[in-house]
Amino acid sequence: MKTDLMKIPDLLADLAGRDITVWVDGDRLRCNAPAGALTPEFRDQLRDRKSEIIGFLNMAAAAVRQQPAIVPLQPHGAQMPIYAVPGHNGAVFSFSELSKHLGDDQPFFALEPPGLDERTEPMERVEDIAAYFAEQILEFQPTGPCVIAGYCSGAATAYELARLLVQRGADVRCLALFGPLHPSTYQVRSRLLFFYAKRQAGAVAMHLRKLAKLPSLEARLQYLTDRLRKRSEGGRALLAHIRADKETEKTDTVLERRARLKSTAITALRRYTPVPYRGRVCVFLPNKAWERSGAAPLRWLRVAPQAELYYGPKQCYGPLMLEEPDAPAIAELYRQSVRSSE
Repeated sequence: MKTDLMKIPDLLADLAGRDITVWVDGDRLRCNAPAGALTPEFRDQLRDRKSEIIGFLNMAAAAVRQQPAIVPLQPHGAQMPIYAVPGHNGAVFSFSELSKHLGDDQPFFALEPPGLDERTEPMERVEDIAAYFAEQILEFQPTGPCVIAGYCSGAATAYELARLLVQRGADVRCLALFGPLHPSTYQVRSRLLFFYAKRQAGAVAMHLRKLAKLPSLEARLQYLTDRLRKRSEGGRALLAHIRADKETEKTDTVLERRARLKSTAITALRRYTPVPYRGRVCVFLPNKAWERSGAAPLRWLRVAPQAELYYGPKQCYGPLMLEEPDAPAIAELYRQSVRSSE
């Protein structure tokens, strides 16, 4: 858990990474979290920093009212601006750590897909989502070079977005794909296997990091004992929790929209077939072994054979490559790609 001095965007990114949803309802801050995710530390953060969080969320909403898709994570700087598409859950704050480590001179805008707000509906074609983003980017930045980026399943939309912007005369200097999933992985069986393995690996890595921070063998044994006890208790409560989640999604419009967006985004990705793109493409993989992962990242070379490959360190944990502690290494890979084009 980070300290109370962490920036609000970092706190929101931390919450989003644990599937904790926070939103403003009038003058209230509302929150929904999976069982066990909202720890006492997070409760304290939300209680003690309520006014700061509400202020930040309201400010972000006001700043992007004219271009609702464009969320400024770092709006200032002299470098080429980056416009980045998140994964299928639309979590724009998944880029928060990467943006921070790229520095104060790197403008960074995340792109929120349609369907999360009350004014828009989710789209079932990657081409339509890309056109939605392209229109707002061209209004926001009519001239000048830019970089288009995509993370995980958002790589397909970013790929199509770069193609569309170039067709419309925009100066896209680079398409940056971070840990990209190829659309072919969204065949039902391979997708389920990949994300099941990803979720299990994420849980194991989280517990190993926590164990490493404990001061003694006794403390580590106590941690494991507590986890086994909670797992047993959680098993008995699982069915009730699933039922409660379903009822909540029926009555809570925010969660309903989020669930619908995820489902629609997966449908769009299944339908998408990439076609050749001649612009500069940089593929950032967490490590060399990720070439052989279920994400099938090297299949992008079939339509972009000129793509440049950049690899993070061996210990970089792929599913969380844009978060701490791996975000600095990925930011450095991006800087290497910039230097190589100069």
